[in-house]
Amino acid sequence: MDIDTEKRMPELPELPPPPVKPDPVAHVPQSGEIKDEKRSQSLGTKILFIALISLGLLIPDLFIMSLIGDREEAQTTTVAEISSSWSGEQLISGPIVTIPYDSISPEDTGGKVRLLPESLDFGADVKSQTLHRSIYESVVYNAEVKLSGNISLSPLESLGIPMSAYRFKDATVTVGIGDLKGVEDISALDLAGRPLDLEGGRNLQVYSFNQIDELEPSDEYVVVVDAGLRGSGSGCMEVQTGVFSADSIKYPYSLTMKLRGSRALGVTPIGRHNEIVISGDCKSPSFKGMFLPSDRDVADGRFKASWTLNSINRDYPQAFVGSRASSITSSAAIVDMLVPVDRYQKTDRAVKYAIIVVLLTFIAVLFAEIMMRHPIHVFQYLLIGLALILFYSLLLSLAEHISFGLSYLVAAVMTIGMIFLYMKGVLRSVKVALVIAGLLTVIYTFIYILLCLETFALLTGSIGLFIALAAIMYATLRLRIETR
Repeated sequence: MDIDTEKRMPELPELPPPPVKPDPVAHVPQSGEIKDEKRSQSLGTKILFIALISLGLLIPDLFIMSLIGDREEAQTTTVAEISSSWSGEQLISGPIVTIPYDSISPEDTGGKVRLLPESLDFGADVKSQTLHRSIYESVVYNAEVKLSGNISLSPLESLGIPMSAYRFKDATVTVGIGDLKGVEDISALDLAGRPLDLEGGRNLQVYSFNQIDELEPSDEYVVVVDAGLRGSGSGCMEVQTGVFSADSIKYPYSLTMKLRGSRALGVTPIGRHNEIVISGDCKSPSFKGMFLPSDRDVADGRFKASWTLNSINRDYPQAFVGSRASSITSSAAIVDMLVPVDRYQKTDRAVKYAIIVVLLTFIAVLFAEIMMRHPIHVFQYLLIGLALILFYSLLLSLAEHISFGLSYLVAAVMTIGMIFLYMKGVLRSVKVALVIAGLLTVIYTFIYILLCLETFALLTGSIGLFIALAAIMYATLRLRIETR
């Protein structure tokens, strides 16, 4: 073939490349799937920021808790000042007989024996009232107290000291009391038919309960106890009797007094047999001390409690040498007239639920954002959270001037109303804003119920959180179906 023939032949087209078989594993994302992936990433980022905001809101929450502590400390100081002006907490202990004795051996050069009564019948009728100073208040009371019973010298035989060694003419009878300035009126001590005028003072030979650890046991101190309670002073009323003798065994006694005190009233069961009855008007008495009442009745703003005790219930004998002040004080039966949970305690308990309120509200707002397909900025979540935290500041400030229940209602209405109006403006939907406001109403109502409960608060709260979590899990399932 010549060159001309080769030039006249047409050029053949290039063959296409062989077809490539599709990989069954590889998948080309479609436009809708790309949008879903971006939406998922955006939602995950939003949840992360919401979690960080929730943690950040714990800082102002802690500030409010600190503020509650400061206000409560101010209340404690004011109550102590009121109690100091009125009278402290009263604990009555007596009558206690102190009998000196002479030397009975080279090892025992003499000392003083403390003799406790054979029987003690104690009765007190309490009339409580509330004193106010500025925004603070303190529970105080007036009480009519009666003591009676018998004093027996027979326990002295167990000490191994001859009766001839006792100096009965120098014996004294002492009645201990928490705060002497609370004694408004006191009768003469009727001892074996002989009236004896008691003398009081803080400078007598008295043990102060707060000083027991600082003093060495000594016969120079009379075994009289002070209340050992919050802020009480200590004192005693004492008289030299000249009544006792080795010829007589039992000596009946009786004593009445009118006392002023604050918050608590107690008595030590120093008799071999003790019958104690304390009654009065108080809405929420609390029974404390080593022994709880054998019988109690609290109704219609009044209470009555009774104790039946004997010497085997205690860890000190009827007659002893030296001091048993600590043991006597710790055996007291006490009625505490306090409000169980005051405004600061309730507010502090409410603040501890703040993180739960914030999380549940944020979850509701996030669901509304997804369903409405209207993005809500992270900063707007922060503003909603700050509104929820501000609720507790409103609650604290209002509770100092009006009742806690009304304070809670006003603070909740203000907070829910503000969040409703804000969500209405952000989402431009009254219906969704009403749903969020309704959810907040349910949450605040539930928390208030928890604050009012005492025994079943933990159980009710746990069940409520379980139901809330179950509802959120169900809502996320429905949300997943709608976004497929």
